[in-house]
Amino acid sequence: MTAFGRAAACSALGWVMGAVLATPLAALAAAPTPLDEARCQAPVAREQPPSSEAARALEQGNQLASEDDLDAASDAYRNAALLAREGGEDRLALLADANALRVAIDAGRYDGIDVELESVEAAAAAIERPTARARLQIHVARSWTRLAEQRPLQATDYGRRAVALLQAAEASAIDAGDQRLRSYALGNRAELYERAGRGADALALNRRALFAAQQADAQDARYRWEWALGRLAREQGDVEGAIHAYRRAVSTLAELRSRTAFGSRDSEYSFRVGVEPVYSGLVDLLLTNAAVVVTPGLREALLAEARDTVEAQKAAELRDYFEDPCLSDQRKQTPDEIPGTVVVYPILLDDRVEFIVSAEGTIESYLAPVGPVKFVEEIRNFRRTLGKRTTRQYLRPAANLYDWMIRPFQAAVALEELEALVFVPGGALRTVPFGALYDKETGEYLIEKVPVAVTPGLTLTNPRPIDRNHVQLLSAGLSESVQGYPALESVSGELVSVNENFPGDVLLNAEFVVDRFARSISEQPFGIVHIASHAEFSSEISESFLLAWDRKLTMNQLSAIVGTTKFRERPLELLTLSACQTAAGDDRAALGLAGVALRAGARSALATLWSVNDQASAELVAEFYRLLANPEISRARALQRAQIKILRMHHYRHPGYWAPYLLISSWL
Repeated sequence: MTAFGRAAACSALGWVMGAVLATPLAALAAAPTPLDEARCQAPVAREQPPSSEAARALEQGNQLASEDDLDAASDAYRNAALLAREGGEDRLALLADANALRVAIDAGRYDGIDVELESVEAAAAAIERPTARARLQIHVARSWTRLAEQRPLQATDYGRRAVALLQAAEASAIDAGDQRLRSYALGNRAELYERAGRGADALALNRRALFAAQQADAQDARYRWEWALGRLAREQGDVEGAIHAYRRAVSTLAELRSRTAFGSRDSEYSFRVGVEPVYSGLVDLLLTNAAVVVTPGLREALLAEARDTVEAQKAAELRDYFEDPCLSDQRKQTPDEIPGTVVVYPILLDDRVEFIVSAEGTIESYLAPVGPVKFVEEIRNFRRTLGKRTTRQYLRPAANLYDWMIRPFQAAVALEELEALVFVPGGALRTVPFGALYDKETGEYLIEKVPVAVTPGLTLTNPRPIDRNHVQLLSAGLSESVQGYPALESVSGELVSVNENFPGDVLLNAEFVVDRFARSISEQPFGIVHIASHAEFSSEISESFLLAWDRKLTMNQLSAIVGTTKFRERPLELLTLSACQTAAGDDRAALGLAGVALRAGARSALATLWSVNDQASAELVAEFYRLLANPEISRARALQRAQIKILRMHHYRHPGYWAPYLLISSWL
């Protein structure tokens, strides 16, 4: 390989089936619709409201179930069933009953569940319309399947019931002439056979399910059966066949998700359940194959494909988090095109941890000497001990992580000569600052060796230097106590120091109201927006906020306000959130931290992972902007030098003071 916080807190039946049934039913409701331009301007909304009071109650149950409020969801479903029967909506009432039973199973309430499921099953068989009959039969069959998973002693009997009901659903779908429903009936039965170890039967049914899905142009079904074919091929030792099937599944997913806001809240079609395993399964196969290939060109091609699949996975995850199907339309670049940069992709698989290291003209992979469970435990330990500023407990996990993540490839690169070491983290790794990894052999932190940055994915990043000759800065913040939040006394001085280096405006305290902030952004071509206030990122983007003088500004609102700059000739170069924090140990909260600037159209963001010392933060931020004003110094280099300056102050040596600052996306 060549060389190269502060915050205390930073059809009607088909439609009402909703996003939380944990079955294919939500996807069965309607075929994918084209992605129009308007859907790229804001999160996609439902195209029509519930048609009746009963339907609204059912939708409420779906929403509550998606939030894991199972008791409230059960009440809502029971209410929906009552209202539907009073209104003569018998099929909707049956659906509400079926959903209530699913929630009961999820909640572990099994008393009388067999009798109730049998009752709904009998009622479904009596439905005259074959399409509606097939849908409900598939739904109830999935409930029998889930019950079998949770009650092993009755699993055989429940499995037989599910198989019989899926056979009946296939007959109903044939009566309806509905290949889409037939595909789901066949595919779900194949899954049951796969779990039972009947690989040959599962394979035959999967092929029939895939053929039906292709006839119906049902991509949401197609990718599932392609994925299943990949799993079965791998189980039979057919690695090439498995890779081919997984490639087709990933390709189908990409096409599907470019056409719809598919599955962002479905539990069965959510990113973690129905999407991530497809991408990670392909990555696993590619890395496994690359490890045994002796032809260098082929090995590099497999590693490059694995890297590109990880990139696609990252883009899909962000789109789901923000419920925005257009987040991937940012840039097209690979590490080979970025001189002086090494990009590290940590990949946590079921049985191992690997790292793809990509740089100018080279790509390699390394196997960590620990398994994924131990690796994640040490990440959590590192993150927890960083918050203890009076102890050095963090050093041991910091050193272990350095040995596992950096030492395997540092001999092949000259870290000190790099412009940046860039990480594309996932999962728990999003919650830790890589600059605080510790080399016990030299007694240095990683940030003392090389500038460090993180990115949600290179395909979501546009790394370019800042044009210092045309940059204006808007700084906004709160130094006074407001809305029950404590004062941030150093903020006023921080904003003054920030604006000493770039021309622009300051909105402090009462001037930092949402309307004025939005007006300033829309009326002037600011290249940097610096916000010093209480802010918090949670696992749900709708619950993440930034505090202005008059009210909380949600991250969706912030993205909308700042996002107007993306249509200008010069986009926003840097969005700094110098007082934000993420929920400790919350991987999805950290995902929001990485994605908010991206969604707003900013090329990079500077933000903190946890609540930081007020004075240390003010000094670090002032030094960062002083260095950033120099056109010879990159963003990553400016942050590195600012962090080194702080860590070499005796009273701020602990990484709890300087490490939480992360440079996200463009590092140049």
